[in-house]
Amino acid sequence: MKASFFTKGLFAIVFIMLLFPLKTFGETPPFKVNVTLLKDHIPAGDIIPVAITLAIAPNHHIYKDQVKVESGDTAQFTVASTELPAGKIKYDQFLEKEVENYEGQVEIKSYLQASKDIPAGSYNIKLKVHYQGCSDKICFAPKMEEFTLPVQVEPASWGVAGSQKEEKPAPPASKPVKKVEAGGFQKTIESRGIFVSLILIFLAGVGLSFTPCVYPMIPITIAVIGGQATGDQSAGRKSLTAFFLSLIYVLGIAIVYSAMGVAAASTGALFGTALQSPWVIGFVVAVFIGLALSMFGVYYLRVPSFISDRMGTGARKGILGVFVMGLVSGIVASPCIGPALASLLVYIASTGNKFMGFWMLFVFAWGLGVLLIVLGIFSGAIKSLPKSGVWMETVERIFGLLLIGAALYYLRLIISESAFVVIMGLFLIVTAVFSGGFDRLTHESTNFQRARRAFGLIAFIFGAYFLVGHLMIKGLILPPFSATTPAQSVTTQEKINWVVSEEEGLKQAKMEGKPAIIDFWASWCAACMEFEKITYPDPEVIKELKKFVNIKIDCTNTNDPTIKQLWEKYGIVGLPTIVFINKDGTVVRDKTITGFVNPQEFLSILRSL
Repeated sequence: MKASFFTKGLFAIVFIMLLFPLKTFGETPPFKVNVTLLKDHIPAGDIIPVAITLAIAPNHHIYKDQVKVESGDTAQFTVASTELPAGKIKYDQFLEKEVENYEGQVEIKSYLQASKDIPAGSYNIKLKVHYQGCSDKICFAPKMEEFTLPVQVEPASWGVAGSQKEEKPAPPASKPVKKVEAGGFQKTIESRGIFVSLILIFLAGVGLSFTPCVYPMIPITIAVIGGQATGDQSAGRKSLTAFFLSLIYVLGIAIVYSAMGVAAASTGALFGTALQSPWVIGFVVAVFIGLALSMFGVYYLRVPSFISDRMGTGARKGILGVFVMGLVSGIVASPCIGPALASLLVYIASTGNKFMGFWMLFVFAWGLGVLLIVLGIFSGAIKSLPKSGVWMETVERIFGLLLIGAALYYLRLIISESAFVVIMGLFLIVTAVFSGGFDRLTHESTNFQRARRAFGLIAFIFGAYFLVGHLMIKGLILPPFSATTPAQSVTTQEKINWVVSEEEGLKQAKMEGKPAIIDFWASWCAACMEFEKITYPDPEVIKELKKFVNIKIDCTNTNDPTIKQLWEKYGIVGLPTIVFINKDGTVVRDKTITGFVNPQEFLSILRSL
């Protein structure tokens, strides 16, 4: 008996031990935050680096723009800066914008500034970390976790020596590579190596030397180099001098861009962050549109006369004068090569490597200057270039359209998808009209005119598709042929009657003898938008919900005591959550919806009640 009792007891203990980890695992939160001080002894007024680790469960993510670090005691310790690494950019069709998410494990560095007037002693730094995340189905409420971090503030005399001892474990901003997300250049370098990448960068520079901003510099280049080389008697010596001066001229251009590369590597993430600012992107868009208008003849951008006169008349003699003119040319040519130049600079900023930054832009500039070197050596080659005329106007119009396309590419980053689709549609339609899509053709029309009309018609078709299709989806215009009956059309115009108070909704359900549903949602919940745009507008769903009292609770402010009470009452973990209540007032727990369900699944649950 005793042995049997002992065996049963042992079996029970083992069963509990096996069950406990399962229970614990099931309740493990999807997000874990760990905060560590990288310096625990500091002098007054010193910087304290803090390492923050976000551990994110699989199939979950945290929004980068919702991560914030605050000090709980700003009088003694303030947050000087926080370095957020790049996340994964995904387009959210319900928020109608691109969002940057963190997945897996993320390392964040924050820097605290101790007050200069803080007396020596032991302190507990209170640090607040804010974040908000979602799973594939539900969104969790914005959360704030507070951490207490002990630190020892030493007397001011401890100063330099103590600071030097503790500084090595955590040099500030030592790894800017994590701060900026590199694009195609990084992938190219990692897959093909730096040598092949430099060749590709050189070829990109050669291709960009034919852009409209570089073309007007060709005659000036010939005037400067040709004027300097005419003093020599021998034709062979003249060509050699022209070659040498061409190299000096392009060297000036290369120095301008190399300086940009070194500056980008020095600023690190600050450069990449600036390029992501809506204000900076808006400025880039304005520059592209301004250049496009000049291509369409609205106004003309010319090199200032005081520069062109000095460059063209040979007022500046000698190698130094040619070099200075090269510097000016590099600045003048920069607007048209902005997109490629910006991509290079973003990658260089992500590496923080000044040496690489110098050579990548140096090679790029020499590619840009190949055409100028060739024309500088063979001054007569300028005569072989086509003269301005109708063909040049057509080329300018094409470049103008390309510049507007580049402006739209950047504009989509700071406007909603709806606005972008409308603007794109209008742009294509206007392009169709002005490119000759509706011009009348005759037997005498050239192949070029026919090609222009074909291009214009294609642009018009796509523009109409974008514009009209989008307006139909938004319900601003009706489709030309309706597949629904008049009765169905009336049904689709109906809306769900929502009660915004839980107490009033339940009273109404009791009086009318109806079951009730309670929809918990929030403005920060992207998954909640799916119900609003897909499930609730469905005519069958609207018809079925007439049998219920429909209650909608706005949980945007999770600090509201009423919201907290409702979450506790109904066991809400994340949003969206839809709770069903029978006619007798009992909650149907097994029918609770967490996360998005399509109209068919939603109807199945409604009808089962």
